[in-house]
Amino acid sequence: MTLLVVVDATPYGPVPSGARRRAEALLPRLARARPDAVFEVHWARDGGGPGPACTGDRLVHATDDVSCRGGAWRLWRRARALRRRHREAPYGHLLVDHGPVVVPDRVRTVVTVHDLRFLHGYGGRLRALYGRARYGAVLRRAAVVVAVSDAVRDELSSAYGLRDVVVARNAAEAPFSPAARADAAAVAARLGARAPYVLVVGRDEPRKALRAAVAAWREARARAPDLGLVLAGAAGLAVEGAVVFPSLGDGDLAALYAGASWTMVPSRYEGFSLPVAESLACGTPVVASDVAAHRALVADGATGVVLVPPPAADAADAWPGAADVLLGARPALVAPPRSTWDDAAAVVAARL
Repeated sequence: MTLLVVVDATPYGPVPSGARRRAEALLPRLARARPDAVFEVHWARDGGGPGPACTGDRLVHATDDVSCRGGAWRLWRRARALRRRHREAPYGHLLVDHGPVVVPDRVRTVVTVHDLRFLHGYGGRLRALYGRARYGAVLRRAAVVVAVSDAVRDELSSAYGLRDVVVARNAAEAPFSPAARADAAAVAARLGARAPYVLVVGRDEPRKALRAAVAAWREARARAPDLGLVLAGAAGLAVEGAVVFPSLGDGDLAALYAGASWTMVPSRYEGFSLPVAESLACGTPVVASDVAAHRALVADGATGVVLVPPPAADAADAWPGAADVLLGARPALVAPPRSTWDDAAAVVAARL
């Protein structure tokens, strides 16, 4: 008997994100791990669709007439569409990110939780209200709740009393590997990034605290004038003396990781933090904020991470202690956490 697994990928926008990277890494692996299933993946009309690696014999992609930025409107539209889809062609499994959960008495819904940012003041008032008033009920209706890290699992237990959360950790894979070092110099020269430099990867939003990383670099450069800064993914952020890329392909990003002296990750809150894992996989150490997600990566075997207290919310232009790390000796051992995307796919596939 062939299982039909409907995957709601409509929350994913066209810009790179940890959630999108996870979906594109797991879906082909899930299709291989479950040869008895067909995966019908629904994307938003403005979500950019699947990446080139998100293909497989049992992966079928469809575009829905909703926006990835639709918020509550998108959730309502998706719930209605999924109920109709169930009537048209009954399916046994639904993979979603933050909901909706539909016909739970007939559909086995697997909800992936990437983070709980709305409980920490990030994501807007409506999302915070939904997170506090409704999200726990949504999760309790699901057949399986999957967390992307031990930190998210622990937070789900604390915030909502969930006890049976499954952990399928995020990971880093090729081209994020030591092999990227072979192309580091050529890519840096082509992109105008002159070594030595430190790298910051992420969107310019309050919880990522990119401006605190910029402040730490400026403090370090006062003592090491040749130290450059490269910002990747920070669309709209202009920094004098820095090289800024709104978007980069994975190959170029991996080469920039490999060529950097350090990667800075100053986030005030994370669910997992792929830049930490990706940088370590390329052999480059990380100065990271001392938050639960980063401590969980160290517990999972990551080496080469120096933890510094996170930037204060009311001091966006300072990250005390980070500059001293940038100017100090690099760790002798650098390695990513032990988890792999294959491990994550096996965990999820076993719960379908």
